[in-house]
Amino acid sequence: MIDYFKGVYGINLLFRVHGSALYKGSIAGILAIIIYLLIELQWNSNRVSDDLDHPYGVGVLVSSVSLLIIFRANFGYQRYWEGVGAIHHSMSKFMDATMHVAVFHLQSKEYDGIRPPSFFDCDDLNKLNLTRERRRQTEDVSSIYMEHAMKSVVDMEKVHSDPIVDESVASASAHQGVMRTVIESIVPPSPLRKEKLQRSVWNTATKRSMAPTEEEGSDVLKRAMLNLNAFPSSQVPNENFASRPNGQTPPLFLQELAHLSSLLCAVTLSTLRNDIEDKESLLDVYSPGSPWPAADPDKLPKDTKLRFQHRSKLVTIISYWLGLDRLPGKRNMYNVSRPLLVLGGVSDCEVQYLRMARGPYAKAELAFQWFGDFFIREHLNGSMGDVHSAIISRIVQFVSDGMLYYNQARKITFIPFPFPHAQLSVFFTLTMIPAVPFLMDQYCNNLWSGCLLSFLTVTCLVGLHEVARELENPFRNVPNEIPLCTLQAMYNETLVTMFSGYNPDFFWDPDIYNGALHAMAMSKVYQRSCSNETKNGEADRDVVGGSAKRSENVAQDATTIVDDETFRVLQDILAKQANEIEELERVLDAEEVEG
Repeated sequence: MIDYFKGVYGINLLFRVHGSALYKGSIAGILAIIIYLLIELQWNSNRVSDDLDHPYGVGVLVSSVSLLIIFRANFGYQRYWEGVGAIHHSMSKFMDATMHVAVFHLQSKEYDGIRPPSFFDCDDLNKLNLTRERRRQTEDVSSIYMEHAMKSVVDMEKVHSDPIVDESVASASAHQGVMRTVIESIVPPSPLRKEKLQRSVWNTATKRSMAPTEEEGSDVLKRAMLNLNAFPSSQVPNENFASRPNGQTPPLFLQELAHLSSLLCAVTLSTLRNDIEDKESLLDVYSPGSPWPAADPDKLPKDTKLRFQHRSKLVTIISYWLGLDRLPGKRNMYNVSRPLLVLGGVSDCEVQYLRMARGPYAKAELAFQWFGDFFIREHLNGSMGDVHSAIISRIVQFVSDGMLYYNQARKITFIPFPFPHAQLSVFFTLTMIPAVPFLMDQYCNNLWSGCLLSFLTVTCLVGLHEVARELENPFRNVPNEIPLCTLQAMYNETLVTMFSGYNPDFFWDPDIYNGALHAMAMSKVYQRSCSNETKNGEADRDVVGGSAKRSENVAQDATTIVDDETFRVLQDILAKQANEIEELERVLDAEEVEG
């Protein structure tokens, strides 16, 4: 594909020769000038008949041939865009299937201790009116919604120990000391209840081992750090997702999934550009993060171009004009010099099996079989969690759709433009080379205008016919082909994103906000006690004395000042936390015994 720059009026496009239909058509235009000069200088001076003096007959022929050429150019353009759309649809479906398999794999039991918390399990946090607004560290917090945003434990430089989200919570926090007797009367204090240690996971990842310890704080922080162990590329956020710090590698399941998906895409693309029997398109190893392969063959490194092009640019252009670069041997040299790259490379066994599959369609279906066998087998063995089989069937549908669009592209590359129409358009295009000069001989009164108009008219018609021929097969006509090598590289880089693991912002810690929930509940208790004391006329109007008296009243008889519904909510929240703390104590004790 010729990737061009749109300069002023597109003038810069006029200087590109290799791959140009304009310069191909100009050869016919030069022949038309020669014929026009022969007509003017030889035919008109020696002829004895005026049979060709009437221009309308030739004009009808030119109009008819123009329609014929435009019709072919239109269908060639349709074939080109249908091929582009089909290959993009096919790759999109393959990628959708792959990403779904990866996402379902992250829900398996293997990641039970790594997965981020679920909002379903923390429905009580909705009472705090928190937001999930994101902001950069350099941004100024001016919105109340940003101030109340729930923060992640990953890369969090500073965490407020008392996340106050509204006035009621602020009021409740001021009276936590007053209500401490109520809390302790419901849930005894635990020795493990301590301040959560909140610090940047990314900032500490490169300083020491990522094995979490008890002193490292909350369960969510430990999950975030275990996520860094499982997906090591997240430890170096300035690198690509395929990086392997300290030799750590991503899960083998995801590596195998990425390889098989990349292989499936590479095999399908290679069979589209290669139709030469007993000639195979090479597959090679893709290195993530490497430069994009050039879409334009003329922009390839010199050593690569010399494998399929002549050293002289003039010889290369002449070969293109004469169609010599489209011969099977030349096309095979081009395919060999530009292999399609596969994540993880290709083994000798895979290459042998692909060679044993006879024909391009068989090779593509073999790669499809390998991919489907992998994720179905892994699903049956539990690698994709408790996702229902009806949902898994959508993956099969995605891959099937990908093969459907591949066959749409295969239809274009293996079924040429119909021969009868191609032959007819070639014949009448060639007739325009002598016919147009005869037409211009009748219309033009001077030599230069006749030569110019003959050249432009023939160049336009022949050039348009060459455009149709270039676009009819978008997978093979170098340099105007679809850049399959570049698309494959983009596909591989997309697959690498599977190694990122979970979104770092998913690791928010609900325990940080439990204090706010407790404070909110205590505020309701406190406000209820104040209301009862005011109605009974027993409250002291003095702020200091009244506070001491109210705290004393609350400590003595909490059940009489708290209505049943509020007390039940408070008791449920604190009892739930007590159970979680006790469970954590048992887990830690068991780990100590095993240690």
